[in-house]
Amino acid sequence: MSCPQLPFLPSLLPWSAAALLAAAALPALAQQPLERGSAQVHRLSPAQGEFSTAIVNRLSVPPGFRVKLFAFGLGKPRMMEVGPDGTVYVTRRNRGDVLSLRDSDGDGRADERRVFATGLQDVNGIALQGGELLLAASTTIWRTPLDRAAPRVFIGGLPDAGQHANRMVRVAPDGTLVVSVGSSCNNCAEGNQVERATLIRYSAAGERIEVIAKGLRNTIGYDWHPRSGALWGMDHGSDFRGDRIPPEELNRIQAGKHYGWPICWGHRQIDPLAEARPAEVALRPGDAKPNGAPNFTREAFCAKTEPPVLTLPAHSAPLAMRFYTGTQFPAQMRGDAFVALRGSWNRSDPTGYKVVRLRFGPDGQPQGFEDFLTGFLNAEGTVQYGRPVGIAWLPDGSMLVSDDSNGAIYRVSYGG
Repeated sequence: MSCPQLPFLPSLLPWSAAALLAAAALPALAQQPLERGSAQVHRLSPAQGEFSTAIVNRLSVPPGFRVKLFAFGLGKPRMMEVGPDGTVYVTRRNRGDVLSLRDSDGDGRADERRVFATGLQDVNGIALQGGELLLAASTTIWRTPLDRAAPRVFIGGLPDAGQHANRMVRVAPDGTLVVSVGSSCNNCAEGNQVERATLIRYSAAGERIEVIAKGLRNTIGYDWHPRSGALWGMDHGSDFRGDRIPPEELNRIQAGKHYGWPICWGHRQIDPLAEARPAEVALRPGDAKPNGAPNFTREAFCAKTEPPVLTLPAHSAPLAMRFYTGTQFPAQMRGDAFVALRGSWNRSDPTGYKVVRLRFGPDGQPQGFEDFLTGFLNAEGTVQYGRPVGIAWLPDGSMLVSDDSNGAIYRVSYGG
């Protein structure tokens, strides 16, 4: 069954060329209230500030930390991975290629740059598996050795992308692969009940093992706690519900669990605007067909779903999530996670546009979020100076943050 869609105006699609042109033509403070169902939606995209190398002077980090430009003029860098020799590999979805960057003189800035691989349409996710890179796009995952760019199809036949084309691939502690497949729509009864809005596990050889969890609208950022081994992920809530709902969710990802989308959000809250009905949604990961009954209520459905452990403000747009396993940062940050928030486009008071620290306690449980790298959004919320996307760790323990708005990568280091 195809996913039901309501008509969308070009101004509602921030990823389309029409929307980008429209946004550029709007004053920075322009707000367009849009009625969708019973929720009022505001479209407010902060104007993009002019980029210069002095941008680091407006960025803020905790005491003892320092921000430098690692590289700029990169176009639209997305996700990153660091090779064993310190080479930084970064995907560029819009160009379908991968760059390699090196800091050969150790001054904290990349001084060598080349195109590592090409012909990779919609490439976004990237992971290191032994001496090879895994590169994820909407329907395909390629594999290529680090010593030569010779991408070959490794996993094919992922469901076509629809609205969420940014696939991710990560290597689990046990060597298996976990692939994120976002939903094809904002909120609908998916035609592909088995694979969309899921995390899927594959063997190291690329053989599909299982659908781990369902009801994950778009979990792009996910990682394993370095001590407990638990898998944690940040999920995007549905759009067109208003400024404050639904929240972005931090979930403990467990096999066999359903996390609520498209019918529930947050702590098992029923979405009154959901187009799907319980009878149209497979509750268990292995369900190939709808398993509900006509009298299976939304309340009963949501009661069986897994609520988030923590939440972030609606429309923050969490992307990369990485746990810190290095030794450069202060000891109290080791075992914490960091999340890149690309930022909102559909609320009256913009949020996100920063990197946050997700604190974990000695028991391996998350305690809360706090700002880490800020200053990309002005105080009035009218101008943005960058949109964080990817996070990676250099061999010395410093952090890299990619910014696809300015074509830059920032290096955050700690000096005590």
